[in-house]
Amino acid sequence: MKTRKIRIISVAAFVVLLGAWAALFCTFKDNSLTFFPKLAYEAYALTDAASGGYSTSDISLHGDTISAKVNIRSGMAYPYAGVGVNLMSVDHRPATSRFDFSKFDTIAVTASAGRMKSLTLRILTDDPEYSREGEYLSYRPLLATMPVDSKASEVKIPLSSFAVPERWLVMNGLDHDDGFTYWNRALLFEISNGEGALRGIPDEFEIYTIHMYGQNHGFINAMYIVLAFVIVAFLASQILAGREGSHKKKKSSAYRRENA
Repeated sequence: MKTRKIRIISVAAFVVLLGAWAALFCTFKDNSLTFFPKLAYEAYALTDAASGGYSTSDISLHGDTISAKVNIRSGMAYPYAGVGVNLMSVDHRPATSRFDFSKFDTIAVTASAGRMKSLTLRILTDDPEYSREGEYLSYRPLLATMPVDSKASEVKIPLSSFAVPERWLVMNGLDHDDGFTYWNRALLFEISNGEGALRGIPDEFEIYTIHMYGQNHGFINAMYIVLAFVIVAFLASQILAGREGSHKKKKSSAYRRENA
């Protein structure tokens, strides 16, 4: 009877612990961050002036929407204008560390545009070898594109689709992509014009939401270790209870034989 109680108690404890584990896992396994509309980071008008261009951008906030009126005027090969987010300025105060994109897997942007058919997403990271503080063109750019039209829609872009443009590699004497990203050393996040933007003709796009999603890999690994420990402890309690029951049966059989 005692052995049966031990087994019932261990099963009940296992079920409770498993339920608590599942609740914690589901609650904390994902990372998420909202850049906009809850924008803690400083936004700025992005232009190609640093590259020698003279495109213009005029940004404005309208409630929960940020709009960028752009005019691509440069004769350069890759003119750009739009809106940027300074990841080194939180609540208009200098940040003490680089922004870590490695905690996330996907960026989701809800946007609409006038004539242009796509937007360019650009993340600039502080490359330990090639970047120089305060020199915009020396930062390692990671680019991806997202489709956009006149109706607001959300597009999810995996960080794995971002790539270093060939022109930056050539500028730094690299004949191929070295594969480095330095996601944990991000400085700036920018959204600018893409396909369909015409030189000299004003255009605009609007940003409604910018979210980051990812998995809390460190937490997930730790929780799997905890789960393994709980399962092992449960199995051990069941084995011990079985052995104790078997031992009692043997003692009972021996006692009956002695008194037969």
